[in-house]
Parts: sequence; C-alpha cells; structure tokens
Amino acid sequence: MISKKYTMPEYPCKADVWDMLAKEARPIVVYGMGNGADKLFRRFESYGIKVAEVFASDGFVRGHSFRGYKVKSFSDIKAEYSDFVIVLSFASNRREVIEMLAEIDSLYDMYIPDMPVSDEIEYFDREFYNRYYEEICGVYEMLADDTSKNIFAACLNYRLTGKMEYLLGGYSERDEMYSRLPCDRIKTVIDAGAYNGDTAREAMFYFPNLEKIYAIEPDVRNYKKLTKFADDSETTVIPINAAVWNECRDGIFMGSGNRNSSVSSTASHRHSEAVSSLITVDSLGVTDADYIKYDVEGAEYEALLGSLNTISKSRPVLLVSLYHRSRDSFFLPDFLRQKLSGYRFYVRRLYSVPAWELNLIAVPIE
Repeated sequence: MISKKYTMPEYPCKADVWDMLAKEARPIVVYGMGNGADKLFRRFESYGIKVAEVFASDGFVRGHSFRGYKVKSFSDIKAEYSDFVIVLSFASNRREVIEMLAEIDSLYDMYIPDMPVSDEIEYFDREFYNRYYEEICGVYEMLADDTSKNIFAACLNYRLTGKMEYLLGGYSERDEMYSRLPCDRIKTVIDAGAYNGDTAREAMFYFPNLEKIYAIEPDVRNYKKLTKFADDSETTVIPINAAVWNECRDGIFMGSGNRNSSVSSTASHRHSEAVSSLITVDSLGVTDADYIKYDVEGAEYEALLGSLNTISKSRPVLLVSLYHRSRDSFFLPDFLRQKLSGYRFYVRRLYSVPAWELNLIAVPIE
C-alpha cells in the first residue's frame, strides 16, 4: 500500500540509524533472539553500542538467556524502565505480527535496522549510500512507473533511518504486483529457489494457462516437500535438487530447512554443510521460458549470469529478489538494464518487516 509520496533521501546523508543509536542516552532494549539478534549484536559491538536488556513477547519467555542476558518479557521492560529505545531483531511477513509491531512503534521509539540477509560485509549505511549515490539514482530513474519509484525511495529511507513508517507506507499487495505481469501468456516457468512448492503454487494461482514449472531447490528437506507437492499437482512440476549458479559443478551448500539455505560463498551464518550440484538455468535447455523467478539467498547475480542465453532466446518475464545483499537493490537492476533491451523495469515490495520481499520485475515490451 502506498500511503504517501516518498522522495530520495537527502544527499549526502549525514546520519543513519547506527549513528542515532550510538548517540542514544536512553537504555537500548533488543526485541528478539536468534540469528538476526546475533548479527545485530556484532554490529553494535563495532559501534560501541551497549544493550541494556533483551526481551521477547509476553507469553514467549521461558526463563532462558541470550548472549548472557536473561530474556525478559515486554511487560517486564515496561515495568522496569520509564523510557527506553526498542531495536527489533527479527523479521515477519505475518499481518498480525506487523500490526502488533506498528502499535508498539506508535507508542515507543523503535528502530528496525536493515540487516543484510546473505552477508555482513556491506551494510546500507550513510557511507554506503553516499558512495553509490549516482548508481542508486540511475536505478531510480530507470523505473517504469511512479509506484516503483515510490517503493524504491521508501526502502532507501527505511534503510538509512530504521523507521517503520517507511515499511508501512511503501509496499504493494500481491495482486497488484502480479498485475504488472502478462499472466495470460505465461505457460512455462523456471522457479529458481522453489522452497517447498509455495511459489509454484502461487504461479498456478496467477497464471491461468500455466503448463509446466521447472522447480529448482537445493535444500534436501525442502526438496522432499517439493517432490511431494509435485506428485500431487495437476500441473506438470519438474523438481530439480540443485542450487542455481553461474556454472555447473559440485559445491558446498549451507542447508537450513527453510528459506535461508544458501551456497556457502553467499551464506552469512553456517548451518549444516552438504555437497550440492550447482547448475545454470541455461543448462536446463529450456527454449520456451515465459517467466523466471530468482529467490536464491544472495546468489541472484550468479544465477542471472548463468541464465543469459535462456533470457536472450526466450525473452521471459523476470522476477528477481533485491534484498539479500545491500547492493542488490541497485546493482542487479543496473546489470539487467545493460544486458537486456526492450524491457520495462518495475519494483514491488510485499508486506514485511524489515524491507524484505523487495523484487525487480522485468517485463519485455511487446
């Protein structure tokens, strides 16, 4: 939902969310635990930011600890502190959770720092924004409609400020996102990062003439669910147990059994290691691809490199995730703009906290 008009953040950016938190005199309390909180604590350490408490939602406290902190409830925090700053460390796309967070944000000072999903090398901070400002502006100008520019600008403002208002005001509903696609003419789909079949199921819903899906998923547990889905599906689903890359070879794959599974060179935290086949989209030999989706946990650039022949021959619609790495939001659109001719480019972001589910849609001009 686009609730207001957003503009590009001021250049040069003089202060970002990390600067604001480093100067904060009030107690800083971290909401949530797990991998996101681990990343947050490491980032805090580099800025000398001190954490007063770690808390969880009321009803989810079981007397456990995290990084030496006794995990308290939100009620405990409110009872012990008259004033404090909340820093959120987890993600959600569940509407009821986001509405709960919006209510908290309306009552307390809360920051939701943008944390790279697939690495901790580059953060989208003021130095990053100032360094790549011209490239970022170039992508803003290449977008095909005002909604794309608004969502793109909202995401930039969010990443620099960590404020929820930009997440609540700069997103689109799923139906609206698919309205940008020529759904009626899509018959053959390549799903890179198929997970357990959920995106294939979505394709079946939105593409009425769909005939075939090549569903590529490297994680063994996810792949088992995917094959079960394929067996039960009336549409032809061809499951492929591999990771999409820019060359065909064996590689080390970091399995997690969820959406964070990744090729080891793109992983930000380690799960179980396994040898996996790395393949290119081009190696599939598909000559009639109408739509390719890339959600491959930080390997989107490599996956695109391994797809260029297929894209050139078939001229499919592309949907590319832009949120796994800090530079993806401008580097990947600019890369495709240089490689593709006769395409329109849109940006859409589905409802989520933080600014995940940010996608580039590339549609060939008929």
